[in-house]
Amino acid sequence: MAFANGTGSIEPKPSDIILGCKKCTHGNKVTVDFPDAVFTFHAQWLHDARCDDGASKNAATAICQQPISTVHAETVQLSSRGASMTLDVTWDDGLASKFPAIWLRAMAPLVARFDSPEAALKQSGVQGWLVDTLKIPEISYHEIFPEEAEKEDLDNITINILDQLLGKSAPGIVKIIDLPDPNIEDERNHKNNINTQVLKRLFGSVFVHPIRGSDQTFNVSSHSDDAKRAVGIPNYDTTQLLLPHSDHAFYDNPIQVQGFYGLEGESENTWVSVLAILATLKQESPDLYEHLCKAPMALGRVSRFYGDPLYQATVDTAITMEPGSQDRVKRVRWHPNLTGSLLSPYDEYQKARLAHQKFDEIMRRDTHQLKLIFKPGDLYIWDNFRLLHGRERVLEVPRTGVGQTVPEQVVHDRYRALHVDVLKKYVDERWLIHMPMRQLREMLRLVKGHYWLDG
Repeated sequence: MAFANGTGSIEPKPSDIILGCKKCTHGNKVTVDFPDAVFTFHAQWLHDARCDDGASKNAATAICQQPISTVHAETVQLSSRGASMTLDVTWDDGLASKFPAIWLRAMAPLVARFDSPEAALKQSGVQGWLVDTLKIPEISYHEIFPEEAEKEDLDNITINILDQLLGKSAPGIVKIIDLPDPNIEDERNHKNNINTQVLKRLFGSVFVHPIRGSDQTFNVSSHSDDAKRAVGIPNYDTTQLLLPHSDHAFYDNPIQVQGFYGLEGESENTWVSVLAILATLKQESPDLYEHLCKAPMALGRVSRFYGDPLYQATVDTAITMEPGSQDRVKRVRWHPNLTGSLLSPYDEYQKARLAHQKFDEIMRRDTHQLKLIFKPGDLYIWDNFRLLHGRERVLEVPRTGVGQTVPEQVVHDRYRALHVDVLKKYVDERWLIHMPMRQLREMLRLVKGHYWLDG
């Protein structure tokens, strides 16, 4: 459907992001017709959210200082075209605002009322991958490090790669191919690592370990000093089965992205999609799903492999949802080899423990657990928030795998900066800097014309 527009409004075309708009009789609601959905906004929310003349707040203009009576829209109309299209509103307090159309469409699912069934259908969650459906994207080292490229081209390349790794519908794992030959001794000694170079190119920086220091990798090795220290410690014996887990599971702020590079030897390594495990759990044992997500903490076992500052500690729930959401998973914290007891209320303990066991059982199924032969020269990068990784067995020694990680805030800042740089060509930066990352991604899809994509 398309709505009549106010005096002076443009006549929308089918390719426009907004097809029509109208206000209710009293001006306390504004309805906007997008090509795929119709949404109704509170006029007061729009007035509070305006950034063209309302980004800065002082004591007099803060929301808590405003009178209870609400502001009303007097007129609404459309102007401009394409990605620069705006919804223009005049208010009964004498102000006027221009809301970017792509900004409105990205924010609508969070704050507006769905007035069309199509919109609700597009909000369905991603279910993760099973072994028989997974196709791991392969990205050339030469694409990451081109011989010649303008900054804008490099930024677009980087966004594309990060989308393949972190996008909503992405598998959460990529393989880097066409790598240069490594310097074996430098790699073993945590210097000039290929893994670090790739991750720093994509994200700008990597995790600074409190003991290893800046840009230093960790090695999973059968013949290093680390391996000798691990002798007799069951949860860090590199010859044994290592159940699928997330790294930094017991950190207050776990890392989000991880890279692992095969330097020498061979092993059979595993990856599992947390979203697929949760989908199966919800289907087979819906009563356990809530207990898994709400059991408050897990008490970790001390791992003597680490120094005192890095002994395992208690953490929050195994599954963390996105803020304000009941069903969109933000991250998992899972390490069966290091988990002790659950800190669950007495009346919920049996169900909580059963839920954690069921999760472990599902992740080990052949349908869910991908098994790959990890060889020298292989470099995989994955989302530590959505995928678990492990090791089934060592096939050839000596074996050394070189690991590197990227903190959540580094990932977030890099992704945000790349998106803002593209979007501010179409929308004033004031509309961008406060937005959630999911909505920035949606805006970029709209700008690129991928209006119907879910990725």
